[in-house]
Amino acid sequence: MATPEFITDLRQHIGTRELWIPAVRGVTLRRDPEPEVLLVRRSDNGAWTVTSGILDPGEDPAVGAVREIEEETSVIARPVRVAGVFATHLVQYGNGDRCRYLDTVMEMEHVSGEPRVNDDESVDTGWFSVDALPEPMNEDQKMVIAWALDSGAPAQFFTASSADAL
Repeated sequence: MATPEFITDLRQHIGTRELWIPAVRGVTLRRDPEPEVLLVRRSDNGAWTVTSGILDPGEDPAVGAVREIEEETSVIARPVRVAGVFATHLVQYGNGDRCRYLDTVMEMEHVSGEPRVNDDESVDTGWFSVDALPEPMNEDQKMVIAWALDSGAPAQFFTASSADAL
């Protein structure tokens, strides 16, 4: 994900010290006839992921999910529900910056548009059957897709026991 200006401004003062960053993952689904999920292939590591991004200061997670999905794929989606919330493990980037993300996972419904690579954060995008997800894909991505597919379920939360599965 591209680094927002407010983060680069903070980095000028704190260097590479660990930051706690609110973020969103939008799991966009089409359910007719069979469930499909919108995925992007990241340009930095080649992994397939749901659309995600850092929330702007004061931005609501649902608004951020809609924005990120449109910015990255040109797809218009609407929020259905909060599917879950969890904190990521420590992430360290090649430049030494360290952070942890508090991810709000939103189940999103496709409204219109066909996916296309719409910025430099990804190299490919498309709809995939939830029964045939592409690789490479991290376990946390599979987890959030499963959360979103559990339609109507209450929000899921990452627990100490689920940490062992990742």
